[in-house]
Amino acid sequence: MTQDLSDFSDLQEISNQVRNCRKCPLSETRRNAVPGEGPCNAKVMFVGEGPGRQEDLEGRPFVGRAGSVLDELLRSIKLDRKSVYVANVVKCRPLAKDSDSAIQDSGRDRKPTGEEIAACAPYLKGQLRLVHPQIICTLGDTATRFILEIYGLKAGSISRIHGRVLSVDNAKLIPMYHPAAALYTAELKELMKKDFKKLGALLAQKTLVSI
Repeated sequence: MTQDLSDFSDLQEISNQVRNCRKCPLSETRRNAVPGEGPCNAKVMFVGEGPGRQEDLEGRPFVGRAGSVLDELLRSIKLDRKSVYVANVVKCRPLAKDSDSAIQDSGRDRKPTGEEIAACAPYLKGQLRLVHPQIICTLGDTATRFILEIYGLKAGSISRIHGRVLSVDNAKLIPMYHPAAALYTAELKELMKKDFKKLGALLAQKTLVSI
């Protein structure tokens, strides 16, 4: 049975349920579930696709190489990582079929399936409701598509819509490339820096943010 969002009273309850979740096969190969982290009153919420190897080992989001890129981009606009909420669409590491266990360092990551995303959806929706961020930054195609669909919008390619400031209910949404992409393509890192400057400008112009 799908968890009713009204049943989540706080973020800690969501975290506890995520860590004990067995709703999809990802729970069978994980070492640690990765609920998300950040203050409950964060103005900005970042949403990625899913945990990778390092995240699975530590149980925290964006602590691997892509996390280092995210931290660098946050520093570029003088935004403290501790002041933002960071989560993923799926809370356990999706492994390729030729990977036996999430504990294996050689395991390869893959995109989550529709079924896995659907199983995890109530957790992220609950986090969005409880944090109620003023700005949502989606990182990559999977997160952008998921979040836009929540608000009844159709997602285009991230290469076309990244950096745009969209209005969704009482928040602003900025689709961005996933930080992992910047590890392999220098041009994308420069684009991400520009998109983060737009985030910084939006935070500075508080009249643009619906509260």
